[in-house]
Amino acid sequence: MGVAEVIPGISGGTLALILGIYERLINAISAFNFELINLLKNKRIFEAWDQVDGTFITLLIIGMLTSIFIFSSFLLFFMEEYPFIFKSFLSSILLGSAFLEPLKPKMSARFLIGLTLSICICSFLYLLPSRELVEVNHLYLFFSGFIAITALIIPGISGSFILLLLGTYTTMLVAVRDLNFYLIFIFLSGAIIGLLSVVRFIKFLYEKERHLLLSIFFGLVIFCVPLIWINETSNSTADFNFLSVATGGSLGFLLIFLFNKTKIN
Repeated sequence: MGVAEVIPGISGGTLALILGIYERLINAISAFNFELINLLKNKRIFEAWDQVDGTFITLLIIGMLTSIFIFSSFLLFFMEEYPFIFKSFLSSILLGSAFLEPLKPKMSARFLIGLTLSICICSFLYLLPSRELVEVNHLYLFFSGFIAITALIIPGISGSFILLLLGTYTTMLVAVRDLNFYLIFIFLSGAIIGLLSVVRFIKFLYEKERHLLLSIFFGLVIFCVPLIWINETSNSTADFNFLSVATGGSLGFLLIFLFNKTKIN
């Protein structure tokens, strides 16, 4: 999930669904509430730990942060040197995962409504021009974290792509690479507040309108695949070759196939 959050076009929420931990994730995050504060005030540490599924959250955060710090430079290199293999690999993972449980479509009126809503959201994203800001003030960086964190909860929408639209993607990638903890702290402060705000609404929909929500997620995953390719330059397009796309796509579908075969339900 950490690697997914670094890559424009792929969402950590999508990976959570593919890996089968999505519902557990939103339940754990939504458990950070006033009841938790009261437990901590009364020094009922073990009850508080159990309420937020502490072991699960801790291991997930460690895994995500480790992958971001380890792979951020590697991903930049691979995206620049082998863009078509890399992007076709990601595209095939998303397309393949969309037809596996729990995203596998089930035709109904709710599915069509969810699909229509996802088309509207993706169309809005396509119309927004991406940009890169030279100077980013701290309040705007906080706002970027608040908005981009939705990708952790909403499958299909890439947090990195949101940062590209907001113009703060390079700023944050450089901050991670250079270990600029001040900028990272500002960004994470916005992300934490945004996460705690959005997750309760998503949990409510997941419990009350699960099929509709999964239909929206299916559409977001499918229609956001072009977002992976939208920033290709004319120079890289000139180097396009079918073999690169076929290689990356085959590797992605193979990975999804092997995962589905070994997945523990």
